[in-house]
Amino acid sequence: MSYKDLLVHLDDTDICAERVAAAVALAKREGARLTGIALALESTISTYIGIDFPSSLTDAQQEIVQKAAKSAVEKFEAAAIGAGIEFRSWIVACSASKAPARLAFFARHADLIFVGQPNPNEKGKAFQENLLEAVLLNTGRPVYVVPYIGRFDAKVRKAVIAWDGSKKAVRAVNYAIPMLQARKEVTVLVVNPKKRSEEFGGQQGENLVDHLERYGINAKVATVVSPDLSVDTTIQNYISDSGADLLVMGAFGHSRLREKAFGGVTDSILHQMIVPVLMSE
Repeated sequence: MSYKDLLVHLDDTDICAERVAAAVALAKREGARLTGIALALESTISTYIGIDFPSSLTDAQQEIVQKAAKSAVEKFEAAAIGAGIEFRSWIVACSASKAPARLAFFARHADLIFVGQPNPNEKGKAFQENLLEAVLLNTGRPVYVVPYIGRFDAKVRKAVIAWDGSKKAVRAVNYAIPMLQARKEVTVLVVNPKKRSEEFGGQQGENLVDHLERYGINAKVATVVSPDLSVDTTIQNYISDSGADLLVMGAFGHSRLREKAFGGVTDSILHQMIVPVLMSE
């Protein structure tokens, strides 16, 4: 298995460089084409770029939007050229209300989509959440979310799979196989496991370890029993203690992210993530 066609969302924020770096590195390793898409909004965009404007759209506003999109594309192209990868870039003009659907449309035609975690301290938070919601729930593709705090360079690359045996977790793991193959260590983390009979082949997670071994992935099961802590807190604590640089998990949700309709573990991880997360709904 390998990725052949990757997509990254571009904007003119500082953290976009981290997103591009992650996408470029994966494209180079996999020999994949990387597409960068910047959105040029044809409507009031004060919440998008963090600048206060009058309510009416002006030529000056649109000029700023186009300049921001062009700048994002130029930075992306420079990184792609420097890495020697195959790439293409688009600037998609659309209204803010249609932007999430447009990004989701293009994301359906890629193997993996790189997006940024919404920064709660920025004015563009609601818009970024809409984009994340659209690609996560409306594409049928895996999403690689880069924290707004950036990535850290791990000396030993480790991945944690948040495993509950659900079909969403299964899809996420399947999509993540090329990334897992590049990790020295992979942990199948089972939180508060349910009792199961021997007919299912031992403890929860062991069957997945056996499956991953067929792909040359060095995986092990870690079981954490922590009834007094929430599952998301337990996962975050484990990631922090283990020094992992990637979390793989299924995403649960049906409605608007900013209204917390994802609920539970998914919502908490998306808002409090400390390492990149590969998710699949």
